[in-house]
Amino acid sequence: MESKSRMKFGAVNFRARIAYGILPIAIAATLTFAPRAWSAAPTSEQAPAAALQQLLDGNARYVGDKATHPAARPSDAAQHPLAVILSCSDSRVPPEILFDQGVGALFVVRDAGNTYDQLALESIQYAVGHLGTRLIVVMGHDQCGAVTAAVNEYPKPTQSPLLKNIYPAIKESKGKPGDAVSNAISENAVLVAKKLAHDPQFAPLVASGELKIIPARYNLATGAITRLGEK
Repeated sequence: MESKSRMKFGAVNFRARIAYGILPIAIAATLTFAPRAWSAAPTSEQAPAAALQQLLDGNARYVGDKATHPAARPSDAAQHPLAVILSCSDSRVPPEILFDQGVGALFVVRDAGNTYDQLALESIQYAVGHLGTRLIVVMGHDQCGAVTAAVNEYPKPTQSPLLKNIYPAIKESKGKPGDAVSNAISENAVLVAKKLAHDPQFAPLVASGELKIIPARYNLATGAITRLGEK
């Protein structure tokens, strides 16, 4: 009986060794022959003006309580988002809902204070460089906690990347008429959009008109989105 158990255990152990030996080969083969998303050329590009209009139309439906909630089902189709939305992480600011867009329509990057670090920048660069997205919306919002915290701390030295990213907006808007926090919220979206526009990967596309980067502000009470920086 003991001999049979040992034989059985030995057979299982042998099969396990074979499996573990094959597994790395299988993984390597999968990585070798799988499509390389990061090196793929854009397959779909929508003009910035058309993409922006689609977003504005969706927001109008949302504000008017006539949202259609399109494409609200799971999808494994290739993605071709019409816009990148760089927005705050605030739970009251869900881009897909307030723009009335469905699965696959938006490439959303969210961070407190709608600023960005290197990781977020590379995410945006991926959408523009590999998915063909031609519109970036930097969206601030009323009552932003991150901006409020930065206003309360400015101009104290800080080690917080979050506060440091927002400090330039406070400096730029300081002394202007109106509420200091509200002014900084709008200025922050404007400055972040300008900073993105000067990124080496984006600047040529912005100059040629192929890529549009716009700052905007979301009104929590009404649900309306307003473009900023327009004269």
